[in-house]
Amino acid sequence: MARLSRFTRDGNALNNGQAILVGPEGEQFTITTRGFTADYADRLAALQRAAAIKINTGLTPASPDRVTPDTLPPSVADKCQAQALAEKCILGVTDLVNDDGSEMTVEQFKEAVQQRENTGLLIMALQAAGSVGLARKALVEDAEKNLPQPSVG
Repeated sequence: MARLSRFTRDGNALNNGQAILVGPEGEQFTITTRGFTADYADRLAALQRAAAIKINTGLTPASPDRVTPDTLPPSVADKCQAQALAEKCILGVTDLVNDDGSEMTVEQFKEAVQQRENTGLLIMALQAAGSVGLARKALVEDAEKNLPQPSVG
């Protein structure tokens, strides 16, 4: 039988961030990120509403081309998601260098995940944010199993 705690995140890591190792072997780097917090969800919804309004500007109410925040074109939805992630989740990046060999800053990384040509970075950042708090909670539970049990006496 499944336990609820296996699907519950560590709230501290979710809200304050966690360092997550990403990338293929030999090309790994670390993203420090919050999880998908309420701030992230609210920002994403606001960006999606604004994008829908922009697309619908000038269209008649009966136009078949009108969109809602839930029916944005995939490229627009991706852009909203990347911007919300950059603004509300990503806290740092280490062990990632620019093509000129300089260390990538967190601001450069946030900008990079929002560029269409860097979809691979966006995917890794989304996966990192999605895994925040899960691994730590599982590790704590596993460690607790190894603690000596108090004697009842």
